[in-house]
Formats: sequence, C-alpha cells, structure tokens
Amino acid sequence: MNRTPTKNPKSKRLVINVLIILFLAVGTFVAIQFAKGYRPNLQNRSLSGTGLLSVTSYPKSARVIISDKLTTVTDDKLYLLPGNYTIKIEKDGFHPWTKVVPIKNELVSSADARLFPIITATSPLTFYRVSNTAANIDGTKIAYVLKDSPQDTTNGLYIHSLAGSLLGSSNVQIAENLPKDFSQAMLTWSPDSSQILAIFIDKTKATKTTKEIEKISSAYLLSTKGMNSRTLSDVTLRLPLIISEWQDQYAKLNLPTLSLFPKYMIDILSNKSANVFFSPDKEKVFYTPTANIPLPTNDIGSLLPNVNSTPETRNLIKNQTYLFDLKEGTNYLLPFATGSADLSKELITTVSATPSANLSQIRQLKAQFESRLTTNLTWYSNSRQIILTNKDGVSLVDYDGLNMVNVTYVQPLDGFVTSSPDGSKLILLTNINQKTDTYNLISFDLK
Repeated sequence: MNRTPTKNPKSKRLVINVLIILFLAVGTFVAIQFAKGYRPNLQNRSLSGTGLLSVTSYPKSARVIISDKLTTVTDDKLYLLPGNYTIKIEKDGFHPWTKVVPIKNELVSSADARLFPIITATSPLTFYRVSNTAANIDGTKIAYVLKDSPQDTTNGLYIHSLAGSLLGSSNVQIAENLPKDFSQAMLTWSPDSSQILAIFIDKTKATKTTKEIEKISSAYLLSTKGMNSRTLSDVTLRLPLIISEWQDQYAKLNLPTLSLFPKYMIDILSNKSANVFFSPDKEKVFYTPTANIPLPTNDIGSLLPNVNSTPETRNLIKNQTYLFDLKEGTNYLLPFATGSADLSKELITTVSATPSANLSQIRQLKAQFESRLTTNLTWYSNSRQIILTNKDGVSLVDYDGLNMVNVTYVQPLDGFVTSSPDGSKLILLTNINQKTDTYNLISFDLK
C-alpha cells in the first residue's frame, strides 16, 4: 500500500516565518509612511504625501476655517495635501485671525492665533486725576502722580503693581506732593526698579531767534519700596555718578542680549539704528536703521525645515522701522510705525568716558525702556504682538505686521499704554466718562 508523502514541517515553518517577516516589514513601512503624512489616494491608487497643520489659539475652542470650509476647532492637528491654505480662526465675540499658511510634504506648519475681544471690559485702576506716568523696565510696575484727592496727604507719587500684591493694595504711595509737586518732574526708573529719579527743570522762554533753554533746577532719588520723607536731599551734584552707574547697568543688560544676534545685526543695532527695543523674551527686536542697508541671505531660516510664511524684507530703508526674529532670522517691515521728532533712542552698550549730568543723557536713560517716548510701538508681554498707538486709538498687531485689530478708539495721554505681565490686560492713561482734563489709569480686559 502506497502512502502520500507529507510536506517537510521545517519547510512549512520557514514559509510561515518569511510571511511574518514580510508582513512586519510591510506594516512597518506603511506605519512610517503614515506617520510622515502619506495617505492612500484612491483616484491614483497610490500613497500621496501630506503635511501636518497644527492650529492653536487663545482662547481655545475657536472655529478653524480652511479655504472657506469649516474644518475643526482649536487646538487640533490636521493632515493636508501640499499647497497654500488660507487659515481663518474665529470665535464669537473676538476679532478673527487670518493667514495664508503653506503646507509642505512631511513637514509641520503652524497657525497660532491670539484672539482679542471685540468689546473690552474696562475698570479704573486709579481715581480722581492722574498724570506723569512711567513704567519700569520689565513692565510690572507703573509710577504715577495722583492729584485732586479729597485729602492733601494722599496726593503724590505712587507705585502701581501690575502683578498684584499679597499684602494689600496694588497702589502704594512713596511720596507726598508737598513740598514738591511731582507731576512737574521727569520721572526715570533705575534699571533694577529699586529707585526713581525725579528731575525738576527750569525753562527759560525763548525769543524769536533762540530756542527754549532748559536747566536742571533740582533732582531727588526716591526709594520705590515705601514712603519717602518730606525732607528729601537734592542729588543734583551726584547726578554724574548716578547716570554713570545706571549706564553701566543698562550696558550689562543690553550686551548679553545683543550677543545672541548674528554679527551683522549686532553692528546694525549698535551703530546704524535708532529706537532699538528688544522683546520681553529677547528673541525679537524692532529697530529703525539710520542708513540704507542690505541684509545678507537668511542663513538661519535656510537651515530650518519651516519658517513663518509672511514675506520678509532684506533691504533696509533709512528711517523705516523693521522687526528681526532671532529664531528664524527673518526680518519684517512695520509700515505703520512712526518716530518722534523730539527724541531718538541710542542703545546703551558702554558708559560715558566723561561722566556728566545733562538732560540729554537722562532722557536717554528714560528712553531705554519707555518706547512711547521715541515711537508709537510698544511690546505686548507675550513677545508675539506689538501695541500700536495712532489717530485711531490703540491696536494690537502680530509681530510680522499682520492681523491688526483695534482694542479701543480712545487716545492715551502722552501715548502711555502697557500690558500686564500675563497679557490679560492693557493699561492706558486715558479719559473715559470723565471731565475733559481728567485722566486715570484704565484697565482694558483682553481675556
């Protein structure tokens, strides 16, 4: 009797192992391609490459409209075929945000929107009448002079803490308005915010052929930590030493930040620009070149897989204002910026060889962090937006010049506007529902 020969069990096991290996290899390949963004294209019967779009916003849960189609809500990630897409992020009660974002094969593109309310709630931070405001270097405190209080002793120089106070009021008086009226002084914060220099100026009326002459009549150095005595010592004779010390402190603050930038930008910012103001995170800077300068090719951006899609400007024109982004090496024109005809800021990187005390040097110290004195631009606290003041009031605009939205149509007195450290509020010295000559610090809620 003949028997049918059986297959070799070893051969069968080998075939199974080969099939398993092939399955794992194909599965791994498909998983890798899927992770890279490749998706099946049924029409072409192939795998089509895609890019990843990350859409985020503050506040969250905003609608995402891509090329006029409601697609998702923030925060989310979407795979899209390569191409340019118009991304609109909107939420009821907030200004919409729009940008054209290119999607590239196997790369991540981002649309990160900070939405601002259409109608802002306001609340007063001060009462009666406020004048002569000055914010400190990190934007956490505001010095101001209160007048017209029912009690004379409560009129005077105050410090308002934007970060709040665990011990009580955010408004702390540090000097009375007697015998000196600090509303008439030029107030300048020290670089470490521990002191305020109050300069009183005598002005001699000019004739038809001569300019008005200004002269320092007295100067006082006040502590910002508590109430100062009425009998203040005049520090006019010490001003050269004070100015020299503060210049040294500013140089020590500016030089490390300056060193982070490319060599060509260090030269431009140090020697060929005015009104140089670094962002709070030190990764961006806006500036006004004093000559026509061509910027070299963006070597930083060429090494990155993806950069901001907003077209940049590499040819600098004298007296135009630009913004340079250190992380991407990109440079953007800010056409809405204007400068002051009275004062131009020089970036302090060294101490004067011959210490002296003149109003020009003191104004330069004050202008180191109070950009409103030299331009209509101020950094918003998150470093991704800029505060803009003009005839239409106060607006916020993305750092690349896009998505400008108006926050309020009221005008700030002397251009004073700043944001709270967490970005939840804008603080203006302005007039709302008050007498025409009465101004107070008013908070505008941006949440």
